[in-house]
Amino acid sequence: MTAPPPPSLLRVQTLPGELAASSRRIAAIDVGSNSIHMVIADPEPGGGFVVVDREKEMVRLGRSALSSGGRLSKKAFADGLEALARMTTLARLRGVAHTVAVATSAVREAGNGKEFLEAVRSHTGLAVRRLSGKDEGRFIYRAVREAVDLGAGTAVVADIGGGSTEWIVTEGGDLASVDSLPLGSLRCAARLRGDPVKTKSLHKLRKHIDGELSALPSTGKVETLIATSGTAGCCADLARHFAGRPPSEGSSGLRELRIKDLDRVIARLRAMPRREIALLPAVGAPRSESILAGAMILRRLAAKAGSDRLLVSDRALREGLVLDVVGRPVEELPPPGEIRSGQIDKLARRCPAVYDHHQATARLAVRLFDLTLSVHGLGPQEREWLEYAAMLHDLGYLVAYRRHHKHSFYLINSASLDAFDPREIEVIAHVARYHRRAMPKRDHPTFAALKPWQRRCVRKLAAILRIADALDRSHAQRVEEIFSSIGRRKVTIEVISPWDVSLELTTADERCRMFRRVFRRKVAFRQGLEPVTGGAPSPRSGMR
Repeated sequence: MTAPPPPSLLRVQTLPGELAASSRRIAAIDVGSNSIHMVIADPEPGGGFVVVDREKEMVRLGRSALSSGGRLSKKAFADGLEALARMTTLARLRGVAHTVAVATSAVREAGNGKEFLEAVRSHTGLAVRRLSGKDEGRFIYRAVREAVDLGAGTAVVADIGGGSTEWIVTEGGDLASVDSLPLGSLRCAARLRGDPVKTKSLHKLRKHIDGELSALPSTGKVETLIATSGTAGCCADLARHFAGRPPSEGSSGLRELRIKDLDRVIARLRAMPRREIALLPAVGAPRSESILAGAMILRRLAAKAGSDRLLVSDRALREGLVLDVVGRPVEELPPPGEIRSGQIDKLARRCPAVYDHHQATARLAVRLFDLTLSVHGLGPQEREWLEYAAMLHDLGYLVAYRRHHKHSFYLINSASLDAFDPREIEVIAHVARYHRRAMPKRDHPTFAALKPWQRRCVRKLAAILRIADALDRSHAQRVEEIFSSIGRRKVTIEVISPWDVSLELTTADERCRMFRRVFRRKVAFRQGLEPVTGGAPSPRSGMR
């Protein structure tokens, strides 16, 4: 049974009557057990937002608060106050008009948690609310739901904090249930013994985690598992590091983590002393004592979901807080299937001068893709990438016309496309980059760095995009429809238009060289309807 959307938990209490003007800058602070995060965002019309800055301090309040003493130590108390003082000062310097702050398990459970929050208010003026685990899960759901396509079936969002893990189940993108478990990386790290960790200790931790997870209700088949939090991101970074791959650039977007790669991460960490773990570029000293326990929790969560891979998202509690403050109701979030296309459309609209051309090119590109399926042999995922590359191929006009294809490549790679895996963004950016001028070459550094399957995909999709772009050469959307005839050695493309499209046909004839080379087919173009200006259509061969 689908749970009703959660009400706004913070807006009235934190900003009474103040946020009707949605153009005012917001800061959201998450006082977590491992770290304190702040995100600064500008609201957008319609209830969205744009992140303008992020701050993070690894204070580890939970190191003492989640231990047997159950209190924030003097050092944790002081470090937390200092971090929040810096963040509130930075927020004021960045022109923040409204700040919302919440605290999770460490402060929630600490015997002196209330005293800590009173000190924060006295020193900084910041009113911090203690969240329950279920409320925390609802905010995380809002953040992920807005950026990630959760699919039509069952999906699970798992957030591993320092003190607790939130297990969030969705059905068709709607929130179904939230469970908060006392499984956090710091809390579980306290159970490990030895340096390196002893095998017996690790087995005991695994049994403990499985025991806690056994209390979760059955979800049936989980189609998508999404992990948020620094622990999951660190595990994904470690998987790349141990595989000898360069670190991911930026944190935006989805990253896939295969469970067999996570197993390798755990195997490597369990054999290393903490001083060596601290030297790993993806970890650092503050997280070195808890990352192995966090990786173990993540592994058992994947086993509970029956998943052989998971997606890591950088969306988390703080983005959910921003959505709540700007007043975006859950029911107004885009349907799951529209999230990816919505992010592309938003980026394309940044260059309104060519937006209509982008739409026309995308329509022609996917039509040509469908007509030539027997030639290229690609599937629905590649079709989607082609459509998105077509929607963004002239985005580089924002920088300059000259070399705009290269500027498009840079802008796509730099954009915040949270719903996409970086490997998808690489394909889309390269297809847009090769819509004109030089064809892909192995001596082009970024192209050479792609996986073989990505290079093959880019060549095929860029070859199709070049023709689609040419068929709207005038940017007047004159081509209404296209058809094709596929032969063993020749593809004939019939262009349907009541207008004179001689410019489009001539340009397509000039730009089909890449299609000929990639697919080893001749290409011929002809107009299928008599143009308004009169004259019979004449075949144009792309193979001289």
